[in-house]
Amino acid sequence: MENNIVSFEKYARTRDESIRKRVMNGIDRKEVHEYYASVIHVSIRHLTLLQRYLIEEYLTEIICEFFFRGVDASKQYEAGRTTEEIEHSYTKEHFSTIYSLANEYRLSRHIGEWDVYSVFIIAEDVALKWFRNGLSYGKKQRKLRLL
Repeated sequence: MENNIVSFEKYARTRDESIRKRVMNGIDRKEVHEYYASVIHVSIRHLTLLQRYLIEEYLTEIICEFFFRGVDASKQYEAGRTTEEIEHSYTKEHFSTIYSLANEYRLSRHIGEWDVYSVFIIAEDVALKWFRNGLSYGKKQRKLRLL
């Protein structure tokens, strides 16, 4: 009898993961590399290898997370909202996510206070940039009915 029960939660998780993988293909790797070379590398090259690795992982997580959030938020275009309205509605959530991810990576434990401050400035820029890229990508994909 248990085999006849359908788990919608499991189905939803599988579907979300599938969508997330497809969406991540929309990240322009060349743009990420150019941003890394021009902004991130210049800002963290004075740190040790382990510290740089930790920051790079943290910022990569932010790029992926905020791109996906942008794609997800692009649904709001269908309701007639503008990019500015969508960005404004997500601002508080963005800051809390940036700082909670920093806590997960324990940045303040591994790098100095000024370096953490610098990384947060970069993280805020990265989050907004890739959130906007996600909005744009999601809008295009929805017009093509691929999402």
